[in-house]
Amino acid sequence: MFNKFFIVLVLFLSFVTPALSQEKVLQGSVLYNEESARKLAFEGLDLKLDKKLLEDYLVDANNKENREALKNGKQIEGRSIMSFNIRGFVKGYVIVYDDKPEYAYYYTTSGYLAAVDVDKHFGEDYPYRVGKYNPVTGNLISIGLYVSDEEQYAYTKNGKLKAHWIGNIGYNAKGKPIAKREVVEEIPE
Repeated sequence: MFNKFFIVLVLFLSFVTPALSQEKVLQGSVLYNEESARKLAFEGLDLKLDKKLLEDYLVDANNKENREALKNGKQIEGRSIMSFNIRGFVKGYVIVYDDKPEYAYYYTTSGYLAAVDVDKHFGEDYPYRVGKYNPVTGNLISIGLYVSDEEQYAYTKNGKLKAHWIGNIGYNAKGKPIAKREVVEEIPE
């Protein structure tokens, strides 16, 4: 009697456990891989940005004021300012104007526009994408697909995976860590 009950219990659990775990996955988030994320990232994407949108932003007229605000840990009304440092080679700051929240303008420390991010996403819904564009040519440089607050796929303009970011660590297509990012409080000199 006990053996029969034990066999029935094992069979029941072997059928129910996978169903329960599948239910949890389905109720959780959408899972992406390199290819499905690439397809979504490039679907309907503008490969070129109208250069007229950038003409007034090619040089930051408030470079000194913006750098001083960052150095003192302050924000200036009408814009958000953040510093960036990419691998110790490219240093500068990013400005997002309150009246143009879909654009992030990346400036060198001397105040020259180096790149522009275009984020037509508003709110907290995932996934969404952000295109990075060359300010001189208007051409797409790269695309980031944000699938959660902790996960992002970054691709070159040709669709090659640059990094699969999980938290602050970037991985290549083989799952090997290749980069680490961090937020800095002020512009490095």
